[in-house]
Amino acid sequence: MAAPCRQRHNPWLAVLATLLIGCAMAARVEAGPLAHSTSPYLLQHADDAIDWQPWSEAALARARRENKPIFLSIGYAACHWCHVMARTTFADRQVIELLNRHVVSILVDREERPDLDSHFMKILSGMTGRSGWPANFFLTPDIVPLFAAGYLAPEAQYGQPGFLSVLQTLVRGWNNDRQAILRDAEITRDQLRALAETVPSGGAVSSEDPRDNARRAWAKSFDVKYGGFAGEPKFIFPNVLSFLLHNGVRRNDSALLQQVFLTLDQMAAGGVRDQLGGAFHRYAVDRFWQVPHFEILLADNALLARLYLEAYQASGQARFAVVARGILDDLISRFRLPSGGFASALDADSEEKEGLYYTWTAAEVRSVLGVEKAKPFIAAYVDQSYGLVRGRSVLRLREGPDSFARTQELLAASRSRLLRARALRTAPFRDEKVLTSWNALAVSALAKAAQVWHDGRYLRLAQEGMNDLLAPLLRTGELSHSRLGRQATQEVFLDDYAFLVQALVDLYETDFQVRHLESARSLMKSLIERFQEAPGRPFRFSPTDRSSGIPARTILDEDGAPSGNAAALIALHRLVSFGAEREFAAQAETITQALGRYLELSAPAATGLLAALDYRPIESHEIVVVGSPRSADTRRLLQEVYKRLLPGTVLALIAPNASLENEHWPLLAGRPLLANTATAYVCKNRLCKLPVDQPAALAVQLDELMVPSRR
Repeated sequence: MAAPCRQRHNPWLAVLATLLIGCAMAARVEAGPLAHSTSPYLLQHADDAIDWQPWSEAALARARRENKPIFLSIGYAACHWCHVMARTTFADRQVIELLNRHVVSILVDREERPDLDSHFMKILSGMTGRSGWPANFFLTPDIVPLFAAGYLAPEAQYGQPGFLSVLQTLVRGWNNDRQAILRDAEITRDQLRALAETVPSGGAVSSEDPRDNARRAWAKSFDVKYGGFAGEPKFIFPNVLSFLLHNGVRRNDSALLQQVFLTLDQMAAGGVRDQLGGAFHRYAVDRFWQVPHFEILLADNALLARLYLEAYQASGQARFAVVARGILDDLISRFRLPSGGFASALDADSEEKEGLYYTWTAAEVRSVLGVEKAKPFIAAYVDQSYGLVRGRSVLRLREGPDSFARTQELLAASRSRLLRARALRTAPFRDEKVLTSWNALAVSALAKAAQVWHDGRYLRLAQEGMNDLLAPLLRTGELSHSRLGRQATQEVFLDDYAFLVQALVDLYETDFQVRHLESARSLMKSLIERFQEAPGRPFRFSPTDRSSGIPARTILDEDGAPSGNAAALIALHRLVSFGAEREFAAQAETITQALGRYLELSAPAATGLLAALDYRPIESHEIVVVGSPRSADTRRLLQEVYKRLLPGTVLALIAPNASLENEHWPLLAGRPLLANTATAYVCKNRLCKLPVDQPAALAVQLDELMVPSRR
């Protein structure tokens, strides 16, 4: 063994070493307020020169104590313009100096704090007529907005004021004429109070079905050539498309269904879909679905996977199943974490350039595939003239949806080679926080895939995902909205409970383990206790026993996904169908009635709530299969159910020897078999048609459920 090096003792070196060690220890002790955050977005800014604080009572109290205005910036880790602002405005020395000296700066991850995001998005929209991220606000110490804006460069740019000039004006006014600013703030407070939404309560005045109103409103805005809804940028709105798909099936409205299918085809063929990976980007910046905003979010793709699966059920067209499988397999490949949960997002940027990871030049394609094999791929996917990003092509089917089936098989090997080559590039950052609500949506999508394809792989992943969601609850007795590794936030929201209950019921309808229903019942009781201010009222977004410094809200309107109230109301009705009347029937009915006037006035903005109407006792149905879960005759009956889109139905499987009485779940009470083979019962309010034991006979009864009738 080598002898240790001998060093001469130098007292100055010893002193210097002590000082350096002390400084290092002090740096660790005095780590910034963001250093221990559970948000990767906040962690990205932990070493900023700006003295960022997380949203907390301590930060708000500091602003009041020091009588300083608040600068609030809301963003998220996958946000391109958030990164641009970090590299420019938040790195500007004058900005840093002014913020640290005169302002309390607070940074918020919109995905981790959707309560704050929702509140301040309303303010941004009211003050500027726009919404989006980053969202930036100057506030008084008691959180009254003084100024709101999206991205601002340090200096004036593109007709927008420079951040530095706004900040200097605010600081000067706050120091020299504070009372005038506060008077203006009171005017703003009154104006925002007038704009604040009030949820209309009480029954509907008109007898018109609000679903008809919503269908007509959305159908008018369809882009009949390229699908989706009019305008640029073009958002995907999976919640709206799901509502229209269900409505088209229930009404047997072929024209409406074709509009939905056109949209799904155009999106699947466009640049808004990652043609190599399979998942969808957040939205397209153009009418044609050519150029996306490149971030990829878990929630969007979970909803889209389910939507494409339901389109496959409704149409029988295999192309929709191909897209759904591509989405799910991409989520499994790039989002799934070792715990069984899913990360929340992939960044839009890599190497500080938006979309660089996903775009190609023809030369790059040739270098991977070779000249000859590149020719058909470039002809099919690479437009070198239109829809370019910094001269690079976003892959899309140039001939549109008509070429989808042909290219799927013909160019499969080329896509695989390019995907492997792309994996060698610098990948976009993955935000690994696990959001309970979004992961619950992923579990529901995986359960749906397991049903439709009878694929045990997707069922296993759904079960593991659910176990990951429930593990913290079993360990601590508390559900949380977000966690990073084993470190969880203290916040929890309505969406977390509501989507988790929905996922549990979806999982029961897949593996038929009654424990999922029991967990759903328990969580629904907690949801009512924590989020409802009075029986029969819609649910608050935040728990009734917690305050975050902003007004509590009841959220009914939607922004791409069903609201927590929509998911909760659907779950209530579904649990009642299984037999939880004693706990939930009165709640489900009174909440539905209380929302009658709101839906009459605002139906197009709340398509998720409209879906809950399909599950009311007057419209819903129950399907019960009696048989052994693993027997071939049972699987044949279940597959007859799974191959159809059946809005407003619940599905149960019970063993042949089940007790004829079931106090906990009356729908699961035993029923007799026909000819000692698996038997199906199609019921309404547990009054059933004649039992059948053949798939063809069951098919006739199931098809009758979707025959249009006067409601």
